[in-house]
Amino acid sequence: MRITITGNTRKTLEWTPGETLLEGLHKAGVYVNAACGGSGRCGKCRVRVVSGQLAVTAEDKAIFSEEELAAGWRLACRAVPAGDCVIALYQDDEDSFLVESHFEGEQRGGQEPAGKEAAGRQETQTKYFFAIDIGTTTIAVGLAEADTGRLADVHTSVNHQRAWGADVIARIQAAVGGQGDALRRSIQHDLVTAMNILMKKHGLEEKQITKVVIAGNTTMGHLLMGYDCSGLGVVPFTPVNINTIRGLSREILGGRRSDIPVVLIPGVSAYVGGDIVSGLYHCGFDRREKPSLFLDLGTNGEMALGNQDKLLVTSTAAGPAFEGGNISCGMGSVAGAISGVTIDGGRVSFATIGGNPPVGLCGTGVIETAAELVKADLVDETGLLDDDYFDDGFLIARGPDGSEISFTQKDVREIQLAKAAVRAGLETLLARFGVGYDDLEDVLVAGGFGVKLDMKKAAVLGLLPEELLPKVKAVGNTSLAGAVDYGVHKDGDGICHSLIGRAEEIDLSTDKDFKEFYMDYMMFE
Repeated sequence: MRITITGNTRKTLEWTPGETLLEGLHKAGVYVNAACGGSGRCGKCRVRVVSGQLAVTAEDKAIFSEEELAAGWRLACRAVPAGDCVIALYQDDEDSFLVESHFEGEQRGGQEPAGKEAAGRQETQTKYFFAIDIGTTTIAVGLAEADTGRLADVHTSVNHQRAWGADVIARIQAAVGGQGDALRRSIQHDLVTAMNILMKKHGLEEKQITKVVIAGNTTMGHLLMGYDCSGLGVVPFTPVNINTIRGLSREILGGRRSDIPVVLIPGVSAYVGGDIVSGLYHCGFDRREKPSLFLDLGTNGEMALGNQDKLLVTSTAAGPAFEGGNISCGMGSVAGAISGVTIDGGRVSFATIGGNPPVGLCGTGVIETAAELVKADLVDETGLLDDDYFDDGFLIARGPDGSEISFTQKDVREIQLAKAAVRAGLETLLARFGVGYDDLEDVLVAGGFGVKLDMKKAAVLGLLPEELLPKVKAVGNTSLAGAVDYGVHKDGDGICHSLIGRAEEIDLSTDKDFKEFYMDYMMFE
């Protein structure tokens, strides 16, 4: 069969009968966002039939209206072509994804990178290293001076593994299901592309790069290394290797680069990985006298509580709602995503990323919409949306094409589950540590979501206790920051291992207090 792709991507593909559109597009290297991992639930992998036939499935009926189905809209993950066809593929412009690369205490600028042209004017060339944060959703690659850690430049992008699902569970399932090699090639390509862009931009030679330091969660590390991920998805959640991993670029990153040393920062467990250890390292948890709380509210809800003497860590299944995943009109932080919402007397006002026309809701827009609906008594304490909006959702805005951007009862439930998991995890750590809100020195909220989040609206939902708001600090991309620190400090590995050695992981799945807190904080305050 022959499948012709039009729309944002234009391509003609030879097709294997029996494959879904999503499977075939992945094999052909065509990126398609499939937040639910291709299970037919999220509605993100939508395509439109221009010519040919694609049968309407039950999942299509659950996502699309009768008018949309008649116009040819289908889910790529459910569509199995029976013959030649032409489809239009329209994806969000994820190249414009807003990726947080700043962090507290960063140094930027410094010397202009000394590339080939400058080499003749200098006896020695400036040395650099790459510091990399591999997030489940996004990637940040920093070019840092080897002697000072000062960032000369940062390149950011979406993690194109999103094509196999928005969260780590979907990626684990994809890897175990035979897609491990494809997932590895995807992240290798993203990293090598970013490194090449930075080197070309600044005219650098390979001999000027001293090392590559990578921080990421345990699943991202396993996918990069090509490890068996089956142990990450089932109890007792056993990783292959969470120690410091060292190798050469050709072994770990692939591509043409050969002998640049690469190191992956170690993790604590299957769900408290090197990105959290990197963040704790940067935030000085090896030196803090008073206990502080560390929260990373990205795709996964990891947190830590402690000081230089004691450290508790845990991970809670918040899901991808904080980044727009599993939300009916949700999307990543791209241009046009609604990032702020206010409801005043029934009148809705909103702000979008870049001031562009609205196209959907990103994570902060989801939080603000839910908080405003609660404040306006349009969502009650149990999470029930007002009768007037129960069936069709609450209209926030219309897209440039007139399409409705609404917040539905299902969306309320998604954010309700996510916020309850995070708050219950936070309260469980406090109970296990034996401290209260007044005993904390800082509440450090990491990641881009934390930087953009309106903390007062987070407190309206009960995501954070109102009493802690004066202590909250948004510290930015601490995973990248820790990778920079690790690359420039000789004792980086020792400090990371000392943190890991003191860390006690709290298993929330078997914790009685967590279960009680979870039910309590399911309600909206």
